[in-house]
Amino acid sequence: MKIKNIQLDSIDSTNNWAKAHVNEFDSSELTVISAKQQTAGRGRFQRTWVSPGGENIYATFYFTLPTDSMHIGSLAQLMTLSIAEVLIDEDLLPKIRWPNDVLLNGKKLAGVLCEMSSKNNVYDCFIGVGINVDLDKQTLDSIDKPATSLNLETDRFFTRDDLLKKLQNQFLKDLEVFKERGFVPFLSQYENLMAYIGRTIICKNDGQEWEGVCHSLSNEGQLNVCLPSGEIVTLSSAEVSLKVVD
Repeated sequence: MKIKNIQLDSIDSTNNWAKAHVNEFDSSELTVISAKQQTAGRGRFQRTWVSPGGENIYATFYFTLPTDSMHIGSLAQLMTLSIAEVLIDEDLLPKIRWPNDVLLNGKKLAGVLCEMSSKNNVYDCFIGVGINVDLDKQTLDSIDKPATSLNLETDRFFTRDDLLKKLQNQFLKDLEVFKERGFVPFLSQYENLMAYIGRTIICKNDGQEWEGVCHSLSNEGQLNVCLPSGEIVTLSSAEVSLKVVD
């Protein structure tokens, strides 16, 4: 599979732009749309993603998969792991907050938003990625949850284009494995990098709430939570938010 890059200046969001132009893409390629700035960047649950110009990575990875593909609901987890692997190659120690956040020193560094639509037995897959590279402390302090950036945590200079290229190559390699074998080959590494394993968490889903121990992942990349009764509840990534309570 080839990689095609589309670089833009300022748009509302890379996911929105990709969905609006999907008929222009070659479905046999991995198309990566990146922007210098987003005016309406968003994360899961329609949360705002702070997206000032020229400071971070804002990108959407577009590709197609058959609708009968294994573990299709774990694409966000796959991308999150790819981001973590790139950071590990940079001698950093990231953690993953299931299902779609990458943490550095306990603060959010990157997030993933996965959206899909289907037609003719094929999924159009749009995986949005935001990575804080040069975001300054003042801007980070304005975000309602603890967040950080690479330059703030490492005092090193990172080139956004170089990081994005490394992520493209890592994700393409991971995607080829995923197409053949689903999420199972990535399960062990993902669990090794998970934040909160063995700790008490709160999971919220459509007005329901569970409190239990962050236990493990299912083969499909779903979260297994051990309730106080000993029952294991398996939760889907598309419906759950997490909050550490201890």
